[in-house]
Order: sequence, then structure tokens, then C-alpha cells
Amino acid sequence: MKKKIKLNDIMDNCKISVYLAYAMSVYCLASVFYLVATRAVGTPFKDSLTEKQLEIKKESAKVRRNIFYLGIAIGVISMFVFQPFNKC
Repeated sequence: MKKKIKLNDIMDNCKISVYLAYAMSVYCLASVFYLVATRAVGTPFKDSLTEKQLEIKKESAKVRRNIFYLGIAIGVISMFVFQPFNKC
């Protein structure tokens, strides 16, 4: 008979995968490379927008930025409160 694996069993024996660490590192390096490599790339779509469209885009970006920052804050607070990796 197979033993059922419960969430508590997983959290009690938490080990972060080396593969996950490598994947996160690769993602970070790729993000930095993307930022550096695209600095010299033009922005033909943005260049084609009117002033009114640019203003709408700017306001939309502001709203989305605030939502993203709120998500980060919720994530950080959740990590402090629940400490899911405390036993790792």
C-alpha cells in the first residue's frame, strides 16, 4: 500500500531544488541580457503613436505598475507571515 503524501509532510521536509535555483539564475541573467541588448533597439510602434495615445499608454502603464507593486507587497508580507520556507 502506498502512503499518501500530505502537504504537511512536504513542508516538514522542504528542500529547494538545485534545478529550481539554476532556473531562477538563468532567468535573472536572461533578463539582464535582454535589458542590455534591447537598449539600442528602436521603438517603431511607440514612435507611431499620437500625443493623445502616448498619454493613454502612460496612464495605463502607471495603473499596471501600481498593481504590480501591490502584488510584490502582498507577496513579501505573505512570506513574512506564513514563512513557508522556514524549515528549508
